[in-house]
Amino acid sequence: MNTPSLRFRPLRPAVAADAATSLDLLITITPPPPPEAASQQRRPLNLALVIDRSGSMGGTKLSYARKAARFLAGQLTGADRLAIVTFDDQVTVLVPSRPAVDPQPFIAAINTIHSGGCTALHDGWLAGAEQVAAQLEPSALNRVLLLSDGQANSGLTDTEQIAAHVAGLTQRGISTSAFGLGLDFDEDLMGAIAAAGDGTLAHIENPRQLPDLYASELQGLANTAGRKVSIGIRAKNGAEMVDVLNDLPRTSYGNHQLPSLRFGQELSVGVRLRLPAWAPNQEICSVRLAWDAPGSKGERRKLIEHLTLPVKAAAEVAELSPDVEVSEEFAVLEANRARRQALEQLDRGDLMAAAATLGASVGVLAALAPTERTTRELQLLERKRALLNTDRKRARKGLSRESLRSSLEVWEDHPENQL
Repeated sequence: MNTPSLRFRPLRPAVAADAATSLDLLITITPPPPPEAASQQRRPLNLALVIDRSGSMGGTKLSYARKAARFLAGQLTGADRLAIVTFDDQVTVLVPSRPAVDPQPFIAAINTIHSGGCTALHDGWLAGAEQVAAQLEPSALNRVLLLSDGQANSGLTDTEQIAAHVAGLTQRGISTSAFGLGLDFDEDLMGAIAAAGDGTLAHIENPRQLPDLYASELQGLANTAGRKVSIGIRAKNGAEMVDVLNDLPRTSYGNHQLPSLRFGQELSVGVRLRLPAWAPNQEICSVRLAWDAPGSKGERRKLIEHLTLPVKAAAEVAELSPDVEVSEEFAVLEANRARRQALEQLDRGDLMAAAATLGASVGVLAALAPTERTTRELQLLERKRALLNTDRKRARKGLSRESLRSSLEVWEDHPENQL
């Protein structure tokens, strides 16, 4: 396959020769073009659908979960594998992993799912992961799809320990997507699972959204261009790395973990560096992108690029016009970080501080030239600020989801349906 490309976009296209420079740098990763239609054939899928059937899932939620599961089974082919696992305080492997030649056996089993007791979320996820692992195929896309409406209250419940288990399976090539349904699921746990699992995070307010979510997830898997993606950024020649605004998880090698590469979907990382007075033709930093290509059987691919910039007097640099798209991207990244700060304030019960934090982000975004994206961000922030006093649970769910958009794949439904 073709390799992705790296593009450097500084806020201002030069650094100072006679003074220190604060350099805001946007690194954009562009996936390669998709294969030609004539040769395009998606990788086989090795999936486990893990459904919470605890007591709170009774009624409409479980009805739509069954409907969405039937939809999923009908979208697969004989080249794919699917397992169905359900859990309350007990785990049932409803359908062991098998080729999805005929959806009817899956549908018949799905129709028998009924609600039960408590929520052994980790045990349910683990059973699904074991089904995927038993049929692990390096050339396939191996993933657990976890759906829950509640909080883990049976078996292992510690967020860090569960995330560590998920991360261990990710290193073996088994990713996990986490779908939270309703307003009672643990958004911190589900976010940690999706981040550790190199998968998708979704907050589903209405069960009618589930079929669209599964369709989006299948499309995303089919469009996967690279998995286990990491980026290493090394400052050079006295330059100092001050901040990575995306707040990306660290890999075991000290690099930053990125979401999977998808055809047609760019990834952007905002970096802030501090440079002393700079000499011409001096390298500022190097960037190393690494990924596993689907079907490569674990072969690690890499791309390394180096950044140098023109050098001018500090007064000239200050007069250069900033790149408006970089300004916008940094404002959105900082707004995501402000959401995390507002979450901490909200958890302490300090509603006034949380509202002030969101209000400050509104002010920064409102000062930019209006675009479709900044307008949308302002609407989201204002909606959460209004919810702080009327529906704190909804506010927290929405803030949590939006705060993670810069560090993992977050499913976004139609705006009118979002929290």
